[in-house]
Amino acid sequence: MEVNNQGIDTANKSKIEESGAFNLKWLLTTILTIWPWLLASIIVSLVLGNLYLRYSTPVYKSYAEFLINDSKKGGSDDLTAMLKIGSNRVNIDNEIELLKSRTTMIKVVKQLPINIHYSIAGRFKNTELYTNKPFDFVIADNADDYYSCNVTILGQDTYKLTEGNGKIINGRWGDTVSASLGKVILVKNASFAPTKQIYSIFVTPIIDAANNYMHSIEISFPSKGASCINLSMNDAIPARSVDLINKLMEVYMNNNVDSRTRIADSTMKFIDNRLDLVGRELSGVENDIEDFEQKNYIADMKAQSAQLVSASSKTLQTLQDEELELSVVADISDYLQKADDKNLILPASLLTNTGLSGMMDKYNTIEVEIENSEITKTTNNPVTKTLINQKGEIKKNIVASLAASKESLQRKVDNIKKQLGIINKDIEEVPSIERTYLDFSRRQDIKQELYIFLLKKREEIAIEKSSTVADAVVIDPAITLGQVEPNRSKILMASLMIGIFVPFGLILLRRGLNVKIITKGDITKVTNIPIIGEIGNNLSHESIAIEKNSRTRISEQFRALRTNLQFLFTDDKHKILMITSSMSNEGKSFIAVNLAITLAMSGKKVILLEFDLRKPKISKKLGIDNSNGYSNYAIGKSSYEEIIVPSGIYENLYLLPSGPVPPNPTELLLLKRTDDMFERLRQDFDYVVIDTSPIGLVTDPILINKHVDDTLFIVRQGFTYKQQLNIPNELYNTGKIPKLYFVMNDVVANRGFAYGYGYDESYGYGYGYGYGYGYGSYDDGYYIEDKKKNLNNWFGLKKNK
Repeated sequence: MEVNNQGIDTANKSKIEESGAFNLKWLLTTILTIWPWLLASIIVSLVLGNLYLRYSTPVYKSYAEFLINDSKKGGSDDLTAMLKIGSNRVNIDNEIELLKSRTTMIKVVKQLPINIHYSIAGRFKNTELYTNKPFDFVIADNADDYYSCNVTILGQDTYKLTEGNGKIINGRWGDTVSASLGKVILVKNASFAPTKQIYSIFVTPIIDAANNYMHSIEISFPSKGASCINLSMNDAIPARSVDLINKLMEVYMNNNVDSRTRIADSTMKFIDNRLDLVGRELSGVENDIEDFEQKNYIADMKAQSAQLVSASSKTLQTLQDEELELSVVADISDYLQKADDKNLILPASLLTNTGLSGMMDKYNTIEVEIENSEITKTTNNPVTKTLINQKGEIKKNIVASLAASKESLQRKVDNIKKQLGIINKDIEEVPSIERTYLDFSRRQDIKQELYIFLLKKREEIAIEKSSTVADAVVIDPAITLGQVEPNRSKILMASLMIGIFVPFGLILLRRGLNVKIITKGDITKVTNIPIIGEIGNNLSHESIAIEKNSRTRISEQFRALRTNLQFLFTDDKHKILMITSSMSNEGKSFIAVNLAITLAMSGKKVILLEFDLRKPKISKKLGIDNSNGYSNYAIGKSSYEEIIVPSGIYENLYLLPSGPVPPNPTELLLLKRTDDMFERLRQDFDYVVIDTSPIGLVTDPILINKHVDDTLFIVRQGFTYKQQLNIPNELYNTGKIPKLYFVMNDVVANRGFAYGYGYDESYGYGYGYGYGYGYGSYDDGYYIEDKKKNLNNWFGLKKNK
């Protein structure tokens, strides 16, 4: 007995351990069970995937490569070195921010324009037009609002415009009409052709369109060391994305050139103002000379003073150069103090002082960076604030340097004048008229040199401005690489995966939500109580499913159960078997009757006790009078011999009816007469099968257990709740019913799929469990199927009760 129980426990423990691993058998049997549904799911999913590919709007990727130079280059190298215009390094990050800025994109949208969308209605979706639109919708006013309308081509000359509010406008091609949006013009283009198609127009505000396209542009770097950038964009219309990228690069380069020429324009404006002033001063000096010559009748003063001029020419030339530099420094200093600090550009190229010129050049660069930064950032941005602070510090340094330079130049001029004073002593003999003339000549030379210097600088800057090009090069114009969405292979693969996983997902969901026992695994995972047999669904729906010489599947299952019981009853003393369950309708009475019949078929003398005293069923199903039974015997109104009656099925099968339902069944089970009755039953019969009340509802089976050798606990597939396994677990673990075994009833193989399960075990046949012969799913003539099947049987709707 213990050896056999150990074998059963070991077998079940191994099953408990196996339940934690991946159940490949469950997967394979589930696939075999649901393959029609799985195939249908895959087909439907693939059809839906192809429909999505057929009617979804394809998206294409356009690509261009752009180079931003890391240093600005002007015209000729010598002029650039002399003028120092644009000799600063380019900040790549700032240039990219300008490229991605809203201001730049607004210019792109306006120039194309791509905030106006054209489409025609199709059977399942609208088709957007771009290059193949038959006309252009031109907005004459500065309207910036959402707008939609439909346009119908009436002929070569006229059209009908229907607005969203129902307003109809009949117009002629090329004429200006008044719409809700403002003044609009519809112009025919090269693709125009009379058609009955209705064209839909949708206008997006320029700012909103710019924001949308701005976020559609992707900028990436092919390598960290290079200043090349890749521009890409995904769009349903490849021609539009190509045009947008190319136009974006064009607008950026134009903005870049405009920004760079501002410094030259500002310098030329300063030079023009100085030329005007110096020109007037030069004209004044020349007029004074002319008046002096006429008044003093001087014919050739230059020849008269040639010797003196030759002697002092070197000193005078030095004095002129220094006074010229002093004049330029003084003018710039005055200009810096009077000019507005915002957008101030300094003429750095006019100075010979390299240090001061370098500070002014740096000041101009920071001023341009501030203006560019304010396009992409606010004035409160830390970067902008830093640039403004830097500009202020540099300006202070420039002012101080100009003052120092002016003072230094003034000292030089004073020293040169002192030298000229010494020379003048040597020419004291020169007549006063000649000395006055020489003074006029010197003033004329200074103004003339300054005027010529400014003219030269202006011409050089003009040449530099005309040769200014953008600090960017289009390496590869935009082209369309191909379709990126939807990806056909990915969509079809995803459809296939969805088609496969949806049925399994539903099964796993049902399995997770199921609270009833379906498979043996549901039992073995939570208990060590052995499963001694399985009884399939009773297709005949009769109380007696066993007949003599029958070879039906359920008959063989009861024979297998009988075989297993014979290994439990190892001696003549083990002969009383109790059958119970957790609740009603789990089939314990059905199991009790048919198991008793199966035992009687083996030639043993068997008695079936109807001990479900509260709801007796067996006597009624067998057609036996229940007016006299155990309850009569317990109270002493009937004798032992009077309550035992033949079953009417087999001559060696007897029945002990329950008798009338007593008011106190529990107290009857505790009487001494009950103990005496079980002693006599053990002596008179080979097997005693007791059908008791559900142990989960009443305690009757626990009271009877002292007379019982083994107990069968009935679990009904798809009916018994998993939580109810706590009842037999507690009885087994606490020792209240130590000899406890499970029997699964009403087992249907395909019921597992209905509850979200494959086959954890092969259902529909008995098991030997190492004690006898079981039967596989292929009968090979071992048994004969019951022909009494109907549609409900296929779905497991009829249960054993």
